[in-house]
Amino acid sequence: MKLRTRPRTIVIPSLLAVLAAASVPALAVSGGGYDTTKQGCSTSADDSAHPQYTEDGCYAATFQIAGKDHRYVVVGVPQTPDGTSANAVVICLDFTGTAKCARVDKNGFTPLPDQKGTPIDPQSGELHAYFGADDNLDSGEHDGSEQISNGPSDGGAIVANVTPLSAVDWLTQVAGGDTQFFLTHPLPGADAGFGACADGLCFSAQSQRRVAYQAGDKHAKTRDAANYDGHTWDPPSCAGPSDTTKDCGGHSMAWWHKHNQTTYVEPGLQIYEDPDPQGSPEGPYPLPAIYVGTCGFVAGGGVAPPFPASPITNKSGQLVLQTGC
Repeated sequence: MKLRTRPRTIVIPSLLAVLAAASVPALAVSGGGYDTTKQGCSTSADDSAHPQYTEDGCYAATFQIAGKDHRYVVVGVPQTPDGTSANAVVICLDFTGTAKCARVDKNGFTPLPDQKGTPIDPQSGELHAYFGADDNLDSGEHDGSEQISNGPSDGGAIVANVTPLSAVDWLTQVAGGDTQFFLTHPLPGADAGFGACADGLCFSAQSQRRVAYQAGDKHAKTRDAANYDGHTWDPPSCAGPSDTTKDCGGHSMAWWHKHNQTTYVEPGLQIYEDPDPQGSPEGPYPLPAIYVGTCGFVAGGGVAPPFPASPITNKSGQLVLQTGC
């Protein structure tokens, strides 16, 4: 990793235009599926305290096709310093164990040195497609907090996975009567999902349960993203670029991160407020939530008027119907 800067020239190739367009509005980590490792970045790459810092091989947007352990196709838009627009695309193809790469920028098409890959693994039968993007595409924005360093506050992903051998384990658990497993993983041997957040607003459509936000305490309680029961929201002024104790209601952002609940997105559709204290809500805050899927139904909460007390109303004033997840 090293500090580097790039000219503020925007490259026009159609591939870069497609990737940049996919970032408007920005996606977010808490949508489910975003992976800093697949982006080639450390979890602190986009911390706002170091706006000019960039990492070699770190992509603000990337599309990848992989097997079990081998990446066949990688297309990425390199990370840029704050205030610098995306200006290049790197393409790598590896079907032999040696990656052939090239860079496209204002200077045109430039072949890069070959890179050693991993052995191809078609025998696994696995196929994984990943598209991830974050707010660094917005003129190099760095929007994370170094108190947490869990990736950018705005970023997310589209994922699709085919894992045929896992169907045996799926069948074993379902046949054994594991209802919770079936409701949170209703499809055998394959899954897909899309998660996106921008300025506190999160949308996620998933075919199986995923972690949307990992709290700072490894023993933290868990909840579903749309179910606000037991959650205390940090102040709206508390965000990645504004993480002082004054911004965060007398606590550090790290304190909020440690006292939060680890949050899941479930199979189905859900809209909810970003649970990550790095999020920069534009309001209304917190947003009312809705979820419809295999795990039941959730509606309300946040700034919405609470539903009348009933057997299906939680302490956050939401209607919650649960199926057993």
